[in-house]
Amino acid sequence: MGIIERITDYLAERVVLTTNSLPLLDIDGSGRVIHRDHGALYSAAYVACEQTKARSFGLLPVAVYRKSGGVREEVEGHPLARLLTTRANDLMTGRDLRHWLRLRCDTFGDAYLMVEWRRGVPVALWPVTAPVAIDFNRNAPQGRRVRYEVRGATRVGATSATVAPPGVYFEEELLHFRTPITEDGIHGKSMAEMAARDVGLSIDLEVFYESLLQNGNHHLGHVEIPEGKVTPEAKDSIERAIEAKSGAGNAGKAPIFGYGAKWVTDQQTMRDAVLIEQQQWVLEQVCRVCNVPPAKVYDYRGESYNSNESSRIDYVTDTVAPDASDVETVFSAVLSAMGQDDCYLRFDLNGLMRGDMAARGQFYRELIYAGVMTRQEARAKEEMNPIDDLDKPLIPCNYGVLEPSGSITVLSGKQPSDGTQTSTTD
Repeated sequence: MGIIERITDYLAERVVLTTNSLPLLDIDGSGRVIHRDHGALYSAAYVACEQTKARSFGLLPVAVYRKSGGVREEVEGHPLARLLTTRANDLMTGRDLRHWLRLRCDTFGDAYLMVEWRRGVPVALWPVTAPVAIDFNRNAPQGRRVRYEVRGATRVGATSATVAPPGVYFEEELLHFRTPITEDGIHGKSMAEMAARDVGLSIDLEVFYESLLQNGNHHLGHVEIPEGKVTPEAKDSIERAIEAKSGAGNAGKAPIFGYGAKWVTDQQTMRDAVLIEQQQWVLEQVCRVCNVPPAKVYDYRGESYNSNESSRIDYVTDTVAPDASDVETVFSAVLSAMGQDDCYLRFDLNGLMRGDMAARGQFYRELIYAGVMTRQEARAKEEMNPIDDLDKPLIPCNYGVLEPSGSITVLSGKQPSDGTQTSTTD
């Protein structure tokens, strides 16, 4: 069996069904053929949802923290955080890689990253599009029981950068990401496959609109010709008149028919066809499968300010946060291989949770006045430079600064109710 046949067999096993059951999909009849595993990317509804998720995930700040004795501190300049933030490899930024990871995982169900190591330190992260087989050897030592076999074949058109060298990899060398929907607990189910019917309808509707414009039927109708035999010349002349009004640029142009032919408008209008309602229904269905609120893809029907704000928060807590948590867990294998079991990767979701200026001000005020956050930390959250003497927490005693010794420096002339005041600053 040749390499092309092996690739086709692999794609036949890991496909995303669209409107066609053939290995290749001709979207518009023009001969523009694509592999059906990418057919979902021709659906505007699916692309809108996945683009929203990918861009949200790529936007998150990421850092590596070390926790010791209940105290968390950021590990400045950690190589893993640097790869995910600045440059993942020679061809991709960290944000580009995260965009690919989210789209690949949702569309195919599984996504793999190869970790390039140098002297015990990860120096690059590479996307893998080659077929990967997972093998489990119960008799192997701990940490070497799961093996990933990367084959040399890959999808047609892939660059050499996305082809991991064929061979066997372990969990710190090849990272496996999957969707939460799985049948065997190992391989994820494709979100696009779960929405195959709706994705197919979306593509059908888009092709229908395109065909409607190209064929000139901006207003539904047909041509009536007199009874009797129609000569080939007359038929060709009528067809040329119909073709002359096809295309969006000819919308509204009145065709001229000869030989007694006339245009008759059908009773069914575009409104009767409820095409807009069908598109809205498809978008809602795809949004449900991808777990994206319709407002995030600019469908604001029935949305008020309060409901929009609520759906935005739900999107972060129910969609972005679980995806980020899954990625954090997978990367723990890399930290463990570096001998840093006391470290963990963390994506910062606070940026997505921030509201308008008034809401953020109220948020910081409540945390600062409760002594949960220092004024210096609030400035750091807003990307503002530090100011001296703002790194001590306040406590609600009209208000005071809690000193390391446990004493309180009151910032007003009032005495604290517990009588622990030691000095006063007017």
